[in-house]
Amino acid sequence: LIAHFIGGEGLRHDLRARLRRCPDIERALSRLSLGRGGPRDLAAVRDALKVAGELRGLLQEDSDPPAMLAEALRDLGIHDTLIARRGRALAPEPPLRARDGGAIAPGYDENLDELRALRDDSRKLIAGLQQNYAQASGVPSLKIKHNNVLGYFIEVTPTHADKISTGADSPFIHRHTLASAMRFSTVELSELEQKIASAAERALALEMQLVQDLVGEVLQRAEEIATAAAALAARDVAAGLAELAVGQRWCRPKVDDS
Repeated sequence: LIAHFIGGEGLRHDLRARLRRCPDIERALSRLSLGRGGPRDLAAVRDALKVAGELRGLLQEDSDPPAMLAEALRDLGIHDTLIARRGRALAPEPPLRARDGGAIAPGYDENLDELRALRDDSRKLIAGLQQNYAQASGVPSLKIKHNNVLGYFIEVTPTHADKISTGADSPFIHRHTLASAMRFSTVELSELEQKIASAAERALALEMQLVQDLVGEVLQRAEEIATAAAALAARDVAAGLAELAVGQRWCRPKVDDS
């Protein structure tokens, strides 16, 4: 195999160039197997398997491979589904630990996106609801406010209070009457308030569950991934020794029975 890499300078250089981009897949897989891994280890497995796929394509172009290269085509395996899912799922720069948040990319899970929107865009959501209520009631000065006692509430001046119907068909529920304002609520506003309050906690819990699902899928295929890792390592050693032999002008001895 070393002699083949010495003779095939282009193949050797192409292979080593790809291997330089390959993370330590065995270390990442080991950490995940021991329950100590995180999103970055998942990204390392994904990126290393991408390199394995590139190497398969490179080796398939070899017209007369030695046995050890032919074995590599089998051992490197095909991991397109695993790679594609982690490509969609993981953020471009995932955190070290899942509990830090931000491991899952936007667009991967609709429920997570909704919780993040509630967590991050609560002011925008409340402003949108305020606009809807102002239009529905015909009170442009209607405001949605918040305090630590009442939470979120709808407030209008006494001048416009008669425009807010609280009948059976109305969504508005009377809460408070003050000298300077009338306060109301709606079921929709109460539900949104509850969602906002728990959104951050629920988003992190869901994100950790999604990360764990990704880890579980890797562990189900741990044997195949370990085989690919060993195939990468063996060809890395052989190509490295070939590079060293060329650089140092080593001579291969001919051994016989004499």
